[in-house]
Amino acid sequence: MKPMPTFLIMCAMFVVAGPANAWGDLGHKVTALIAYRHLTPAARAKVDAMLAGDTDALTALDFASRATWADKYRNNHRETAAWHYVDTEIDHPDLESACFGFPALGTGQVASAGPYQDCIVNKIVQFEHELQSPSTAPAERLMALKFLMHFVGDLHQPLHASDHDDRGGNCVRLAPSPDGHDTNLHAYWDVGVVEALGRGANVIAANLDGRITPNELSTWARGDAKAWAMESFELSRKDAYALASRPTCNDRGAVALTPAYENAAIRDAALQFEKAGVRMAVLLNRALVP
Repeated sequence: MKPMPTFLIMCAMFVVAGPANAWGDLGHKVTALIAYRHLTPAARAKVDAMLAGDTDALTALDFASRATWADKYRNNHRETAAWHYVDTEIDHPDLESACFGFPALGTGQVASAGPYQDCIVNKIVQFEHELQSPSTAPAERLMALKFLMHFVGDLHQPLHASDHDDRGGNCVRLAPSPDGHDTNLHAYWDVGVVEALGRGANVIAANLDGRITPNELSTWARGDAKAWAMESFELSRKDAYALASRPTCNDRGAVALTPAYENAAIRDAALQFEKAGVRMAVLLNRALVP
């Protein structure tokens, strides 16, 4: 399957701009739209009310758009950058080390002002606690909601849960496409696999959500952020890094993706969106309507 022209243009932009955003805006909207379908009526009402009162202008106020907020916020708050991923090394997996030992918040310290050396796993736990706690200040509770809506999606992008001395695939340059555009492995997973699933977030989300079975709903609702991180890590080790060679940031050779690789990546992405949507709903239902 040949990458689509839009994908190639966007990926070229990512290469210039630096590290890509997990799934990109389209992928985060897909995850959020699936999650919204699985919110309980009570949780949905609370989410809608919280977002309706939000005056932040970084994104539109709807649920799907707010799922992209944390990436926009990061642009001017670089201290939150490491919170979007967990660099678990493929060859020597150590989640605790990748999470800087899961640092605890200081007395009276809110999660949105926590240490910059932290990981997505720890931040999901912290923000869920804040969202659930009635003692959390309204402004911080709103921040917790928006970070959670984004981070659950990030955690299910395989290259946000793994690393091979290559900045999560950002240093793995892919062979140029027939029209000469360059891209990298991380950008391919962010954009190319998402656009291959359909046109528009609503269409993709409806198609994927329609495939989810009751048994999958029950199974995917189990576990916690640590378990989900290691699940994404294993998927990355099995498929995302199933390359003919594994260049690092010190070895910038280009890699060509095979049709079999691309087909597996598209299937994996579809499954990860479904899981992320269900799990986002589980966290929000649990936090907002204990």
